[in-house]
Amino acid sequence: MVSIVDEFVNLHRDEIVNLLCRLIAARTANPPGDEYLAAQIMRETLEPLGIACTIHEKEPGRTNVSARIGSGRPRIVIACHFDVVPAGDGWSTDPFVAVVRNGRVFGRGASDNKGQLAVMLELAKLLKQHERGLIGEVILVGAADEERGSGLGLEWMADEGMLESDFAIIPDIDHAMQQISIAEKGALFLKVIAHGKQAHGSTPELGVSATWAMVEFLNAVRGVQIEFEADPLFTPPTRNLGMIAGGSAPNIVAARCEAQLDFRYLPGQTADQIESALTAAADRAAAANPGARFTFERVMMVEPIKVDPGHELVKRLQRAAAGVLGREPSFTGLSGSTVAKALVRVGVPAVGFAPGDESQAHAADESISIEDLVKFARVMGRFLLSG
Repeated sequence: MVSIVDEFVNLHRDEIVNLLCRLIAARTANPPGDEYLAAQIMRETLEPLGIACTIHEKEPGRTNVSARIGSGRPRIVIACHFDVVPAGDGWSTDPFVAVVRNGRVFGRGASDNKGQLAVMLELAKLLKQHERGLIGEVILVGAADEERGSGLGLEWMADEGMLESDFAIIPDIDHAMQQISIAEKGALFLKVIAHGKQAHGSTPELGVSATWAMVEFLNAVRGVQIEFEADPLFTPPTRNLGMIAGGSAPNIVAARCEAQLDFRYLPGQTADQIESALTAAADRAAAANPGARFTFERVMMVEPIKVDPGHELVKRLQRAAAGVLGREPSFTGLSGSTVAKALVRVGVPAVGFAPGDESQAHAADESISIEDLVKFARVMGRFLLSG
């Protein structure tokens, strides 16, 4: 199948570029999304091939599409997303009119994530032609709302049981195909509120300053030790003070102060463990500021994930990449979160693998190398076809 894949990709190079240009012209900046525009291109590409497309919409116009090729096991999801971030400023050309120059395609979404989507839509022609040679059932997904949390997209589809499968590749991790993301840190966003008692600023002894109590608490947080076991896939756990606000005027003792904290933690740690350590720090700060008290609210919590690097399909992806790139991609873990978490949560091992340079995503004059797209097509063809 290797020669068949390479021959197909060489012949269809221009079609990949043309599809990407069409997808860039579909204005799917989120907000508002309007993913139906890109969904229509996916359907127009696949349905004439005899590949049925199923529409999934939680809200009108916020369209997700799934298309199935082949049958049997394993069932493999390849999930791209239709939406892009707003264009922003600093572009040298119209961000929604693709420009092909110096071996690259420029336009909003070229790298994140329409280039990868164009590859998979064009590659679907080969997969359909050799349907009996597939390693199992391939489920191509074009998803909505990835840039705003996936509540209308892949996360919703996973929670609703629409993506039952054995493995998934999320081609949205820009490591130039040199790495496969098999793990992600957990994330805990906490709102901490210090409560005090308001008084005149000239008589602070009659009040209880929530701001001073918060200062004491935050200084303690910087030094809080939370046990963890080092993992070579990850940088150490992190903590960040993202927001702080308190008081209403400089001549009033503040009765309330709010801070929002962001913790990224490793497999083996838990959100409860982190919150317990912070509660102890808050108790000490309250004791040092009589009359003050603290309350906590979890704004968001997602658990860390880790896929077995020895998984048969992870190793197969490594081998397919090595056959094209000349070396096996290494494994990495992410400090941030992707939609892989939504799939792992419902029992589907999901990894990230994609072409592109991470400096391009969300940037002005976003672009992707055509040669990288071609190599990605070759890798995915070798991965999905037997032989």
